[in-house]
Amino acid sequence: MSFRMRKKGILWLVFLIGAFSLYLAPLWNLFNFARRSSTFDYILLIPMVSAYFLYEYRRNIFLDSKKLHFFGLAPIALALMLYAVGVFQDGRLAPPDHLGLMALSFVVLLVGGLWFFCGIDALKAAAFPMFFLVFITPIPTVVLDKIVSFLQNWSADVSYVFFRLTGVPMYRDGFLFHLPGLSIEVAKQCSGIRSSIALFLVSVLAGHLFLRDNSRKVILTLSIVPIAIVKNAVRIVTLSMLAVYVDPRILGTIAHRRGGIPIFLLALLLLGCVLLYLRRTESRESFHERANTPTR
Repeated sequence: MSFRMRKKGILWLVFLIGAFSLYLAPLWNLFNFARRSSTFDYILLIPMVSAYFLYEYRRNIFLDSKKLHFFGLAPIALALMLYAVGVFQDGRLAPPDHLGLMALSFVVLLVGGLWFFCGIDALKAAAFPMFFLVFITPIPTVVLDKIVSFLQNWSADVSYVFFRLTGVPMYRDGFLFHLPGLSIEVAKQCSGIRSSIALFLVSVLAGHLFLRDNSRKVILTLSIVPIAIVKNAVRIVTLSMLAVYVDPRILGTIAHRRGGIPIFLLALLLLGCVLLYLRRTESRESFHERANTPTR
């Protein structure tokens, strides 16, 4: 490791220590919130993933010129303004929204610090870990509610189709499904928001690791929407059929509470199939481009 790289790393480390000192209380509150949350517990893993990629890309990040880059002061100033807003809005915003504002401020500060000390090329080299770090920000309550409602509605619609395909006698009334001897409701808890977020994060990581084309990365991430909806519907119909034809008490057992794990594995398999298809098409395009490139 060269002297220049060591110097950049030391400056960045000092800046990080200062940033963590300023945000110690909000980050600690965010950690405790995520630890107790059944929806946002994934936040605990995000910094570790970003730190891993920052370490992997360190040779490209800390090899800029010795000068400071004053354009980086703009995001630093924005971060401090967001921090001030968060301090004044403490107690007025819902806890997830306040913590999200402070977490976003922290990430913007890190982006500004990296730009200031290491330059725009270093920021480009660290683009993925810094982008991934944004996911420590809890989804705003209003946005989360809309996502849950979207998944709930579509899960109910697809479940209705699956019920019709099974041939089981059934009457639908909104989110209520009246089956022989049993009525079930596709409640908000059936939206599968937790597993859907997990699928989203997996798709982002898989796209970064295995795909080069940005459009294919977007397609891979968007594919989790139908996959998540189908996953929810399969779980709803499977548990309902077991309750109707095996034992209605199954809805109060661990099979109901933890039954989503094998279904989630099925969703990962479907996501893997989409990834494999995208990789193959990408490889074929790369081969044709090389074959059509004239040699000198």
